Amino acid sequence: MNISCDVVSDLIPLVKDGVASEDSAAIVNAHIQNCESCREAFKTFMPIDPIRVKDEKIIFAIKRSILITQLIILMAGAIIGVALSNSMGMFYNFMIMPAIGGVSLFVLKGKWYLAPLVIFMLTYLWQAVEGILSGEFSWIVLYSGLYYSIIYTVLVGIGLVIAMLLRFAFKKEG
Repeated sequence: MNISCDVVSDLIPLVKDGVASEDSAAIVNAHIQNCESCREAFKTFMPIDPIRVKDEKIIFAIKRSILITQLIILMAGAIIGVALSNSMGMFYNFMIMPAIGGVSLFVLKGKWYLAPLVIFMLTYLWQAVEGILSGEFSWIVLYSGLYYSIIYTVLVGIGLVIAMLLRFAFKKEG
């Protein structure tokens, strides 16, 4: 079959990108065996995909935006939960803290263990500062801060365990 160089030059980018059919690739390979100019064009052709590079930048920007939003939600939930410690709404923490643990597994991925540590430190510092500012600072204030910190850390841990089990249960095979 006699194919013109113009047709082969149109097929070379498709063959190089790996999207041409087997027949088209066979035609191009057969033609470049006999045609020196098309063989050189085939060797020197470098596929440039500016759309793919632009798409990768857009996807990276979207992922970064989602991560920042998730971190803000995570921090806001932790601050709200810790702020509720000495109020009538402190029992909402039985829902807020496990939710923080579950969300942190997906937001922090490999560093999920930071969530319980941050909650522990944030709660303890909150209780200590609140005790100092109220003028009732004593060793009992430091112990009560430790009490809340341990409870909230355990609740975050429960949320982490639940999220890990759910991720395991819904993991796709293969």
